Order: sequence, then C-alpha cells, then structure tokens
Amino acid sequence: MEPVFYRIVVPTDFSRCAESAWALAQRVAAASGSEMILAHVFTEAPHWSEGKVSMEHTRQLFEAGRQWVRTKLEEWAEHPRAAGRNVRTVIREGAPHQELVALATDERADLIVIGTHGRGGLNRALLGSVTDRIVRLAPCPVLTVREPE
Repeated sequence: MEPVFYRIVVPTDFSRCAESAWALAQRVAAASGSEMILAHVFTEAPHWSEGKVSMEHTRQLFEAGRQWVRTKLEEWAEHPRAAGRNVRTVIREGAPHQELVALATDERADLIVIGTHGRGGLNRALLGSVTDRIVRLAPCPVLTVREPE
C-alpha cells in the first residue's frame, strides 16, 4: 500500500497547541510511514541603537535563544525517533509564515500539521495569524489543531 503522506512539516512555537499538533502529526506519520520535519522559525528582533557592550550582550542572548530552540527540538524529536520514526529538525530565521511555506515548498511536503491559538477579533487583527497565512499560502494541505481547552 502506498503511503498517503511522504513528508509532514510540523511547525512549533513550543506552545500547548503546538504540542497537540506534534502529537497528532506523530499519529498520522505512524499510520502512513511518513517522514516528519519538526520546524521552528527564530525571529530576531532588530538591534537598535546598540553600543559595543550592549551589541555583544544582545548577540549572546540571541545565540542562547537559538541553542535553547535546538535543544527543545531535539527533545521533542527524541521519543518518535526511539520508536523508529524518521524525524528531522529544522531551524529557520525570518518571518514565520514565509519561512514555513518556503520549507514546505523546498521539502515537497505532502501535509503541514500546525497548532492554532484560535484567536479572533481584535487579537487576530493586531497580532495576525501565522496559521491563517500558512493555510492560504501553503503548497499542500494544512491540518490545524486548536489549543486544548
């Protein structure tokens, strides 16, 4: 039997809804024998008015953040790998929706499984929705997973 999905991209911001999406993606991957790509997009704030001392300190903070993300991705990938699943971790930098759509395109993903915080109204208007943008721009189907109650 041919797999339904060969490659599943699973973005994470390490929130509870991202954990739920990761759990669902693992079940889908187990049922279809899919490779999973667990991804995080690191967004670095602009460095404004940096002096020599504060610039170096800021860079150290961002590198510590990148290391934390690498460690967390590997922790999340550990259990499914131990169960024999094919999991890769990816870190990108930039605008989350653009980088995740580009990742799905580059990897020829068959599915994106992503958590959504379910914001509406003013919060959505002010903050935007990475998930909403991905749903509209993705090169493949997108399965959204709402934040647990």
